[in-house]
This record gives sequence, C-alpha cells and structure tokens, in this order.
Amino acid sequence: MFEDVEFFIKKFNVSRETIEKLNRYKDFLISSNKLLNLIGKTTENHIFYRHFIDSAQIYDLIDDKSEIIDLGSGAGFPGVILKILMDYNKIDGNITLIEKSPKKCKFLEDLSDKLDLTIKIVNLKIENFKLNKISTIVSRAFKNTIDTMNILFKNNDKIQSIILLKGKTYQQELDEAKKKYTFDVEKFRSITSDESFILKITNIKTTTT
Repeated sequence: MFEDVEFFIKKFNVSRETIEKLNRYKDFLISSNKLLNLIGKTTENHIFYRHFIDSAQIYDLIDDKSEIIDLGSGAGFPGVILKILMDYNKIDGNITLIEKSPKKCKFLEDLSDKLDLTIKIVNLKIENFKLNKISTIVSRAFKNTIDTMNILFKNNDKIQSIILLKGKTYQQELDEAKKKYTFDVEKFRSITSDESFILKITNIKTTTT
C-alpha cells in the first residue's frame, strides 16, 4: 500500500495534501462499499493501484479538459480522480458524472462534499443524456466499445474524443465496432495491467456501404 502511494506521488507529481484527499476518498469508499458494492472486495487493500492509479493514467491523454463526461461513474472512476488532479494543477474544467443508480449518485454527492470538489452528478441512463457542449467522454468498466459508440453517436457532433479503459478483449471490441463505424484510434498499454489498454477514439463516422 505504501509503495502504491509513493508511486502515485512520483508518477503524477502531486502534493502530500492531494494524497491526504485521496486517503479520505479511500476510507469513505471502503466504508460505503459494505452496502453499495462499489468495488470488488478483493481490491480494497489495493485501492491506490487498482483504482486511483488506473484512473489517473488517462489524465494526460485528455487534450481539452474544459468539458469531461464520465459514463457510468459508479465509485467515481475515473471522473473524480481526474477532478482531483485538475484541482491540484489549477486547471479549470467541468466534470459530469453520469450514473443510473440513485444510491451510487448519493455516494458521489457525499464524496464530492467530503473532498470539496465541484462536480456535476446526473442520475440518468446514458441513453437519455444529451451533450450540450463539445466534450471528452471517459469511461472505465462500462459497456463494450460498440455499445458505447451506439449510445453516443446521436451526439457525435459534440464529441471531441472517447477515452476508454479496457481489458484484454479490447482488440475484439475494436474489430466489432469497425463493422459499423469508421474512426481513428490510439492505443496505450495500461500501467496497471499488461493485458489492459487505453483506447483514445476520435473522428467517429458510420460505415457507408
């Protein structure tokens, strides 16, 4: 655990005050997890590595941080971690967490209060959310890639990029998505798992036949 914290400090160049905030996040997450099943029980002893570092690694891949939408935020990953890093780096930007579970939304609201974060939390199914501004979409442990694209394509003119944290089936998901859409994709190996990749998807269009 200590090594994970030190890695976070060195990798993301944050202050001890930011680590204290993350520790408050960790403690509240563990206490809330007993009732809400926010994260796997086996990851509770490795929250910094499995969840905080995993989420934070996409921070530098977001070119424009003015509008970020986190789909299916659940326990707040990656959106809350991104906001903590933005605040530390004094970067202005709006983060919206979309979560269909009212109980998880309440957790996110309480978490935001505890950490003094300004985050918009929307209790809604993703299918019913309308993008109003050009946004970067982020998601971790959500739907597969083509389903995410299907949901978002109606808002395609408002999407700057989609950044997805994916497991070992990432290539299979991309191949499936390419049957319906054309897009540009950059792939980055995850720093928390050799089998996982981050996908940065831009310029999505439907395939013409």
